[in-house]
Amino acid sequence: MSTKNEKTPIESEEEFHEFLVSQGLKDYSKIPVEKVKFSKGIKIAFWFLRIYIAVMIVLVLIGFSHVI
Repeated sequence: MSTKNEKTPIESEEEFHEFLVSQGLKDYSKIPVEKVKFSKGIKIAFWFLRIYIAVMIVLVLIGFSHVI
C-alpha cells in the first residue's frame, strides 16, 4: 500500500534544497569542519577519567567475584 504523499528520499532532498534556497539559508553541509584542539589540561583530565573508569570496573568485578 502506498500513499499519494509518499516521496522518495531524492525528492525530499531536492525539496529541502529548494526550501533552503527560497529562504536564503546556507547549506551547512558544504562547510568544512575543523578538528577541535584540546588543551594539555583537558587531555590529562580525560586520561585520569579513563583510568578511574578502568579501576572502578576492576573493583566491581572483584566485588562480584566474592558474591558468586
